Amino acid sequence: MRNFVPVLFVSVSLLSLSPACNEPEPEPNVPGEFGEACVEGALADTPDGCKAGLYCFEGYCEERCSTDDNCQTVEGWAHTCVAGQCQIFCDADGMCPQTLATPLECWINGMWCAARDD
Repeated sequence: MRNFVPVLFVSVSLLSLSPACNEPEPEPNVPGEFGEACVEGALADTPDGCKAGLYCFEGYCEERCSTDDNCQTVEGWAHTCVAGQCQIFCDADGMCPQTLATPLECWINGMWCAARDD
């Protein structure tokens, strides 16, 4: 019994120092870049919002614009300026790009893409 207690103590101590027992640091919550998830209504440059110059449109960070040239290219998709905001149009099959940081689905009037509500 005397040998059992020190062995048990050492075993428990080693387990507590093991990297597998330590939780990883959580990812910092920072303002989103284009195509990243956001919370609608969050202020710009806040953790749940988008970086300055972007805004939260239907759950993902999108660009403001005055012409189509202000909207960055999303390969294979129509990304155009509509009423001062860039919007990604659904394709003829009702699909949206899945290449951004946020999965999108065809939602708004069957025309525009929005963040998928998982």
